[in-house]
Amino acid sequence: MSRLRYVLLGLLAAAAIAVVVVVAAGRGGHASTARSLARGQLLGASATISPQSLLFGEPIHVRIDAVVDRRQVDPNRVRLDAKWTPYQPVTPGVRTVRNVGPYARLHWAIDLHCVVVDCVPQAGSIARQAFETATIDYPGKARNGRTVDAIRITWPQVSAVSRLDPLDIERRAVVQRIGPGGQLRAALPPWRVSSTNLAAVTYRLAPDTVFWLATAFALVLVVAAGVILAPYLPVVNVHRRRPPSRLERALEAVERARGGATVDERKALELLAAELRRSGSGGLAWTATELAWSPSEPAAERTAELTHRVRSELAERTNGHRA
Repeated sequence: MSRLRYVLLGLLAAAAIAVVVVVAAGRGGHASTARSLARGQLLGASATISPQSLLFGEPIHVRIDAVVDRRQVDPNRVRLDAKWTPYQPVTPGVRTVRNVGPYARLHWAIDLHCVVVDCVPQAGSIARQAFETATIDYPGKARNGRTVDAIRITWPQVSAVSRLDPLDIERRAVVQRIGPGGQLRAALPPWRVSSTNLAAVTYRLAPDTVFWLATAFALVLVVAAGVILAPYLPVVNVHRRRPPSRLERALEAVERARGGATVDERKALELLAAELRRSGSGGLAWTATELAWSPSEPAAERTAELTHRVRSELAERTNGHRA
């Protein structure tokens, strides 16, 4: 039964730790796509680019993740060399570094768009573009003297599709006069409305609210489980009893020997006398010595009175010494 109690206690502790881990993971930063480093590897990286096929004017999102061993490589010296011509960054790229134990995760976030004629597709056509190979390198050598191998990133081809139909461009407005009243009727080109400018996403409950409500509910479940299983869990004694002092052990020896063999009682009284002298209780020590060397058997009444007085004095002490 006692083993089962400890198993239940371990399960409750694991549930509480799981809630904490989920909270920490849920509130963390972006999820990195960088692979873990193999044994002996100092630098690793991965990258994504999306979308690879887009309507002209849409942004392209470039995400690059790298992992370095901070024990050998300084993350601040890792460089990204990339060219996006003829596309240009919408805003300056963002580089972030997050330490995970002895490793560091580097993340580059770059958004590109086309603002020059070189990447504009002709009406009804597709403009394909392949970016130059990017390089992640580390100048110099690692702390152990090894050379850090550079990583080359080859990008897939990006296709920008024109939003214009050549037939629509050739169309002109046709104006006709109808009837004797001079009523005009016009057939205009089929103008299109962009579907990319959508309204902001709305929620009945905000994601953060749902997250914290779920976390609170999980904690309530863990506490409820602990209350229900409390009768079956082991009792953890936080206040441990301090070990008895030498004076307390000598007093216990006298109490055990009282009423037994006279030789054992005399030895216990002499031991008590020695400890009382060592602790500064000269009067009680003299009484214990007198009882130990008395010509006749030590009187039970006097021995009981001595132990009572020593107990009273111990109540005012801490660990056998005066407070």
